[in-house]
Amino acid sequence: MWRNDVKDFMNKVKPNILYKDTEISFRIKESTDTLEVKLNRPDLIYGITYILVPHSMEYLSKKIAIHPLTNEEIPIIIEDITEPKSCIPAHIEEDYLYAKEKNLPIKQVIMPVNASLDENKPREDKEWKYRSNIVLIVKHWEENKYLYIDYKHQNWKCFISGGVDEGETSSVAAIRELKEESGYTSIKNIEELPFKMANVFYAAHKGVNRYSIVTSFYIELADNTKNMISAEEQDEHEVKWATKEELYEILKNGFTDQIWLLKQHSNEISAYTGQGKYINSGILNDLENQEEALNKICKYLEKI
Repeated sequence: MWRNDVKDFMNKVKPNILYKDTEISFRIKESTDTLEVKLNRPDLIYGITYILVPHSMEYLSKKIAIHPLTNEEIPIIIEDITEPKSCIPAHIEEDYLYAKEKNLPIKQVIMPVNASLDENKPREDKEWKYRSNIVLIVKHWEENKYLYIDYKHQNWKCFISGGVDEGETSSVAAIRELKEESGYTSIKNIEELPFKMANVFYAAHKGVNRYSIVTSFYIELADNTKNMISAEEQDEHEVKWATKEELYEILKNGFTDQIWLLKQHSNEISAYTGQGKYINSGILNDLENQEEALNKICKYLEKI
């Protein structure tokens, strides 16, 4: 399916735009004070989830800043630094590591878009269908192994995946797909991973081009309790288990996007630093050109 390697998938096209620092003014909750913070990636402004300030600003300890565009509450943290820093953990490496250590929010604002270039390349003569999908990283109840599906009629070996039906949440769809495709029913833990991605391809079995927004979940099974899966599912695939290292080899022949998810879950990679589609970003939503996003947000900030 996906013919790019993992490194390319993680980084896509490296940013080649030189940014000028933009000064952002944050109101302080329940105060008349404001906090001025420099931001050297204004196109990522919607991804700010915490602010670090130096000890000289101790008066801000335990106070909350208000995001100037979203009105979200942003925690202010005193650290051993020289000037205030707005932090965007989803897309800046050091911010991500700090957020994970301190259990701070991570808000994705750029989503990688992974387009198939092989026989599953989108076809000009086919209609487009947009869909929300889920991918499941399922952990064995005892062994350090993960579940994957080995398809009998296609050369596909991959994690459980599927569509989110109308009226379903992504988490409900994840549990349903787990039961339908593997039969396992006893879940110890389910956790939504912080990064979404888009997959663009021709779905030959449906005869349409797909643009799917993927939400991924980590599921840890409590035990081996399972039901019999349907005859149709049994005819279509086998359920197998493999270690993380084995899966890196299994998935690289077509599903490098899923390797990215597994590495992300395993903390082998962190922030997404490449380009893609802007999401959760107000006026920037759906843009894919970084320079266009930068120009648009800078002009907008000049007016407020």
